[in-house]
Amino acid sequence: MNPITVWLLSDGAPGHLSQSRGIVDALANRCAVEITTIELKVRSMLWKRLGRLALPRIHDAAGWFRRIYGIAPPPGRPDLIVSSGANTLLANALLARLHRAPNVYSGTLKGYHPAAFDCVFSVEPLGVTCNHVLPLPPVPGELARPLPAAPSNEKRIAVLIGGDGAGYVFKDADWRAFAAGLATLARREGARLLLTTSRRTGAAAEAILREALPAELLADAVWWSQAPRRVMRDFLAAARAIVVTEDSLSMVAESLYSGRPVISVAPAVAQPNANDGAALQGYVERGLLARSPIAGLADATFPSRRAAIPDVQAEIAEVVLSLLERPAA
Repeated sequence: MNPITVWLLSDGAPGHLSQSRGIVDALANRCAVEITTIELKVRSMLWKRLGRLALPRIHDAAGWFRRIYGIAPPPGRPDLIVSSGANTLLANALLARLHRAPNVYSGTLKGYHPAAFDCVFSVEPLGVTCNHVLPLPPVPGELARPLPAAPSNEKRIAVLIGGDGAGYVFKDADWRAFAAGLATLARREGARLLLTTSRRTGAAAEAILREALPAELLADAVWWSQAPRRVMRDFLAAARAIVVTEDSLSMVAESLYSGRPVISVAPAVAQPNANDGAALQGYVERGLLARSPIAGLADATFPSRRAAIPDVQAEIAEVVLSLLERPAA
């Protein structure tokens, strides 16, 4: 059997790429895949808005693709198109129409017509027939695999830090309160911290955290603006519990997949969209997550798990394989 040719459309956002990779990795567990990653940048917001409205009536898919993204459609033909992120929605639909290929999207439809997509994965129901609701969003295969118990020689807490975005705005006061809360939590738990910032954190926020966090409480720290290192899997494996800023639903999901107790924290200005807010509340109700404002972190407690982490990759693979087995249109 020839490998399945997958076009993975990327808008450059790490969280969106994480979800797309999660879908492709789930498929790769069941069959051979050949992945082509296509980087996209919207060149005309006007044509993008017009394209969303006109999508059900568009016949010249290649022409619209060129107008919106400033490039011609890639050569070749995919067996499957996968993407996440609002700026990939129109490309996903246009390329699927151009090549009569099944297409999969992870996220909410942002007003796009659902008939343009064969499957839309989400963690909250969208009320459309192509929607498949998952218990957790897709994550790359290495992050979806269960972790063994953490080492017993020293108790550690992983701290995953994002930044402004998705309705969350971090002020200097939030970062100072975060450092104070982490210090109190670590001392109460008798733990040291494995801390990593990210691209969105910024040097100014990192400077506040570095100054305010006692050095003896840090077992390891990655300050992304100065010396980036990819340590997510290593930190999760070494930790007995996790604190994560909830501005990135992908980062929260990656924490939950680890099987460790997780607290998500939010700054004073936190206005997640309805879908993200409902997803976070659902995790709380299932006993997977505790949420806390940054100002209350010192008094927060890690949840006692009541629910097992589901095999989301197997579920994704079943859905995608069923699409690929459909007769060609």
